[in-house]
Amino acid sequence: MHTHDRPTHAILDWLAAIGAGSAGELAAACCLSPRATGARLRAMEDAGLSRSLRLLHGAPALHALTRRGLRAAGRPELDPLSISASGFAHLLAVGRVAVALGNAGQQVGGEHELRAFERAEGRPLASAEVGLARDGTVALHRPDLVCWRAGAPIAIEVELTVKAPARLRTIVRGWARSRLVGGVAYYATPAAERALRRALRSESAGDRIAVIPLDRAGELPGFRSTSSIPSAA
Repeated sequence: MHTHDRPTHAILDWLAAIGAGSAGELAAACCLSPRATGARLRAMEDAGLSRSLRLLHGAPALHALTRRGLRAAGRPELDPLSISASGFAHLLAVGRVAVALGNAGQQVGGEHELRAFERAEGRPLASAEVGLARDGTVALHRPDLVCWRAGAPIAIEVELTVKAPARLRTIVRGWARSRLVGGVAYYATPAAERALRRALRSESAGDRIAVIPLDRAGELPGFRSTSSIPSAA
């Protein structure tokens, strides 16, 4: 495999930034044919750069980079993504939303990448404060995706299921008070959307948080912003 050809680099870069994705999402994100994407993914897996998991019946496999793959992508500061059966459907949905946002012209990164950026900076960059952790430090809630832009980033949440009301209100409150992000967009299923709207009313948070049906992923309201894109180095 030519590990330095442009299509393979595009797949490596996307998986490093987002975390995981199906072959269909990778083809769309990297502007490749399904056949070319499949061939490169097989070659990458054979070379130990990526791994694939199929944990949900009827759903496509998810692909993620190994530590060797992250080094090949020039992202040694990232750790390999852990994929669980319980989080599989959510990761698939996050990948689809990331592709939709990318196709809409957004520069998108994932939670895993954000965690590394914040670790390198020693401070939150696009996370919400949600109380105190057990050790007394500030507890942070990180979004599923971040749209980095010339101004303040936009936090992206992908909500498939209904969270416990108290937990959801805490997160919504944290986002409403955050001045690190220019706004928050929730892409939600119908049941999750109803729960979110109740939480927004409870916390009077509708001015900074948008709730958008999941099938309209890629749409973003016109949030204003003020901070900059962190370096991946």
